[in-house]
Amino acid sequence: MHIFRKLKIVTPLVFLSLSFFIEGVVAKEYLRPPFEAIGLTFAIIVAAIATIITFLTLGGIKYVTPENVLNTEVRKNLYEYIDEYPGSHLREIARELDLKPSNAAWHLRKLEQTNLVRSRTIGGKRVYYLVEGGVEARREAIAEAILKNKNAREIMHYLRDNPGKHLLEIANALNLNHHTVKWHIKKMFMAELIDGDTSNSAYPVYYPTEIGIEAIGTYSQNLKRITEAS
Repeated sequence: MHIFRKLKIVTPLVFLSLSFFIEGVVAKEYLRPPFEAIGLTFAIIVAAIATIITFLTLGGIKYVTPENVLNTEVRKNLYEYIDEYPGSHLREIARELDLKPSNAAWHLRKLEQTNLVRSRTIGGKRVYYLVEGGVEARREAIAEAILKNKNAREIMHYLRDNPGKHLLEIANALNLNHHTVKWHIKKMFMAELIDGDTSNSAYPVYYPTEIGIEAIGTYSQNLKRITEAS
């Protein structure tokens, strides 16, 4: 199947170049005897066919498939890194794996095209996670991306230790601007890290969900491990 696809791409290009070359030769060498011109043309065609066969035999244009996408060491390293650190963004991945961002982005697109990795923009940054984990992997990646922000982590820690607080109480306790707290609360609420309740208050009060408690615990452990390793 791949051979025919390669042939479909390469053949027109080779023969287009060949036609221009032959026209140039004929225009320049039109005074040569007819048999000599025919022999030259035949030799050029044979050389072109040999070039196509060599191109296909040696690999030529390689199409990335789910079966071969991880045969490249760079993509294998990217896949393993995202598996261990879901929710990582492009520049972070490139920095940790010592890659240029443009190079990392190109290989990540290949992983997405073969449905091994997916991405989502959170807080202006595109973060990556594995398809294999399904909804859980996506949720973990989003939580990881949100909790990389120091203020978001402080809010989660505070709500874990002091559930049922409203926005202004959180802002005052952490000495943060209430607009900053509101922005993080909105993101964490959408990610199901916290929940809100207005049944007993004019203002919604917030509680960490089980997902949120697990996420902040996991993130804290990973952060501690990375700090100790460095």
